Amino acid sequence: MKQIVYTLLIAGLSACATGKNGNENTGRQQRLRVAVGEIKEIRLASQGDSTIQLIGSSDNTEVVEVSRRQLAPPVDTLTRDNSGPAIFEIKGVTTGTAKVVFSEKRAGEQGSGQPRKTYVVQVVTK
Repeated sequence: MKQIVYTLLIAGLSACATGKNGNENTGRQQRLRVAVGEIKEIRLASQGDSTIQLIGSSDNTEVVEVSRRQLAPPVDTLTRDNSGPAIFEIKGVTTGTAKVVFSEKRAGEQGSGQPRKTYVVQVVTK
């Protein structure tokens, strides 16, 4: 009986620690430290659905810039393949702290969407 309760407890805790697609922690903020001028890459699993947009935003653009890196398709195809991960870049602009939220929403949907991952970014001098 103890083993069953223990197994259910572990399964419940691990379910709480994963996002809706099973690979991202949405329950708490992660800390990230970057130097001024440094760029860190963040990869998020993409669903490959062109109707869902992944968005990265900073609450303090004076401290942190967030951009999405678009990979060019192979020259022989000239079609974009959305099956790979979404790659974002976080750049430290000046010393300070900013909150960066990565969220998803359907194309044309109003608002900021559903948060997938959140970082508290501390930018320090080199």
